[in-house]
Amino acid sequence: MVALEIPSDYKYVLVIFACTFFMNAFLVVRVAKARKLYDVQYPNLYAPAGHKYAMEFNSVQRAHQNTLESMSTVITQMLVVGLFYPVFAAACGGLWTLGRIVYGIGYAFGPDKRVYGGLISHLGDLPLQIALIRVAYDAYTTWQ
Repeated sequence: MVALEIPSDYKYVLVIFACTFFMNAFLVVRVAKARKLYDVQYPNLYAPAGHKYAMEFNSVQRAHQNTLESMSTVITQMLVVGLFYPVFAAACGGLWTLGRIVYGIGYAFGPDKRVYGGLISHLGDLPLQIALIRVAYDAYTTWQ
């Protein structure tokens, strides 16, 4: 059996975790506004083929969808890594969250404008992935 103590700095991880809700809400609102502006009706996830504003709407929608595709993994990594390296995990999670906002804003101007947000996001998620491997390795080699 292994005892797990939650470090006092874990509060920073929880603050960033809460911030991800607001980041996601920001992207949801952008999609809702774009849906109305470009007249893309439910249940269509994306604008139908041949829609006059397909590129404009689909860019906003894709930014949100892409964020959702990685959100659960990044948040889980942050929460786990934060148990061992809380300030590092919070900083990485914060970069990822900020990057997703920049990504969403940029992508709305066209797919080629999403690059900076993507880079900022990866400055957060890639170190978290590496840190999770380290945590898993340490757990495997010391918890036997």
